[in-house]
Amino acid sequence: MNRVAWRCRWSSREKSEAYAKAALRTACEAPGETMKVPRGFAYLTLAWQAKWRGEIDASMAYCLDCENCLSEIHHPESRAHGYSILGVLHYSRNRLDLAASAVKRGLGLVNPDEHIEAYIDLLTTRATIQRYKGDSARSGLTLGLARDLATGQELARVEHNIARGMMRDDVVEKGLQHAKTSLELCHKHANRVVLPYAQEVLGACQMALGDFTAAENAFTDGLGIAIEDRDFRAQCQIIQRHAALEHARHDLERARDLNRFGAQIAKEMGYDLWSRDFALALAGVYEDLGDFRKSLDEHKRAWRFEKARRT
Repeated sequence: MNRVAWRCRWSSREKSEAYAKAALRTACEAPGETMKVPRGFAYLTLAWQAKWRGEIDASMAYCLDCENCLSEIHHPESRAHGYSILGVLHYSRNRLDLAASAVKRGLGLVNPDEHIEAYIDLLTTRATIQRYKGDSARSGLTLGLARDLATGQELARVEHNIARGMMRDDVVEKGLQHAKTSLELCHKHANRVVLPYAQEVLGACQMALGDFTAAENAFTDGLGIAIEDRDFRAQCQIIQRHAALEHARHDLERARDLNRFGAQIAKEMGYDLWSRDFALALAGVYEDLGDFRKSLDEHKRAWRFEKARRT
């Protein structure tokens, strides 16, 4: 059951979680320490799925349970995946220092010849941390290394991250091509998890190029998938993009409402990085609406999140 749960994690979230929970129930029914390792594998799958949904507290708890069941010596690849998950959880809460430490610890356990999936996972997380630290050049190099190693479902994820980095570096047309490649790979290799994120970055590139209609279609498609899969992390990110689109269209009330909605999701998730971004977006919307008091309040709120960041 654990093997099925992990193997189908990209293609079917519902099936992956169902098998992991069934494996955990079965393992917990056994006496003593005999089922400790199977429990650890189940916790890892559940942590992975919770991370992608944006359930940060739950994912953190599953990671800690996994650590208690699986040793680094006997299960280096599984523990490395766990450290990559922890990296994402930490940077989502503005703790870039802890995120970088977790990834470094994971990379010390694996190598690309024996543990390629975990290695790619860690590289992709490291690239995101580097980007949040402002080192876009190093982030691009890290993603390039991951891309050279990745295939299939893993490559869909890496291509989506490359598109995101290029968009942020204003290399938008190239970013659009990588976003399209990611979307194609998601469909070809049944990567349901990355699919809404690929739609998000595709729409963001299209919006930057002035194709607002195509961008809105991409956001609508991505949000539908994210809602269906209860992926609050993807919902948060797509809503922020859609709000920026409405702001660009000068529909300020719609932009305000979308940013408020997304800010509430980010708050409930404990997703501090996106809480900061929503605050900054709202500050701009309120300024254009002429409500300078609320604009100042949102700037202050964004600054509190930024000040709390630990690099």
